[in-house]
Amino acid sequence: MGSKWALIARTGDGGFFEGWVAVRVRDVVKVRKDRSFEGRFARTRPEWPPTAPAGLDLDTTAGLLRGLSGIAPLLAIGQERRFRSQRVWIGVVDEVAEGWLWLRLVCPDATWRKRPLGYKLGRITQVFVSDRYLTALAVIAGPAPSTAGTALAAAVRADET
Repeated sequence: MGSKWALIARTGDGGFFEGWVAVRVRDVVKVRKDRSFEGRFARTRPEWPPTAPAGLDLDTTAGLLRGLSGIAPLLAIGQERRFRSQRVWIGVVDEVAEGWLWLRLVCPDATWRKRPLGYKLGRITQVFVSDRYLTALAVIAGPAPSTAGTALAAAVRADET
């Protein structure tokens, strides 16, 4: 747990490890103890206890995104408050700069969008990595096509203003 983000090991149906989710600390209203059998089963698994990635920056959104993008081929970002229901975007980090995340998106059919899209860092409420969906999507989509990185992101920014 950091000053801005908390990293939580997720479990899926039956208590199997289901990756990590980072949640903004200020959004946590209540924490409940898991009383299901799934939590007890998770503790019997060889990956228990899950070990958080070393050196992960949980004090800044930019640092969190850079760190999580280094441990998994895809990450998903969530924005809860901007929409009536949670929305999630999946991709690879193209750039984190000047209060923005530039994410190269992969579609549900495992095809890549041509250009990165920008998301304000302050609107990101959750970040997911290493779950079964993201792992499977990464295998089928393959690596993101190379981009010009900063130059491309700057061109996209110019188009949006």
